[in-house]
Amino acid sequence: MNTKLPRVLEQLLPFIGIGVAIAVGIGLFIMIAYVLVWGVLIGGLIWGVAMIKKYFFPTKNTTEGECRIIEHENK
Repeated sequence: MNTKLPRVLEQLLPFIGIGVAIAVGIGLFIMIAYVLVWGVLIGGLIWGVAMIKKYFFPTKNTTEGECRIIEHENK
C-alpha cells in the first residue's frame, strides 16, 4: 500500500494543477465579465442622463463678437 500511494499522487498532481488553473481562469473570467456588465450599466445610465439633460436644456450657440484691442503704454 505504501508503495502505491506516492505513485498515485505523482500521477494525480498534474491533474490537480490543471484543475486549479482552469478554476482560476474561469473565476477571473466571471469577475471581469461582472465588472464589464456593471461598467456598461453605469455608463449607459450616465449617457442617458446626459442625453435627457441635453434634450431639456439645450446648449445655446454663442457667436463670437468682434474683438477690440486696447493698447496702452507700460510704465
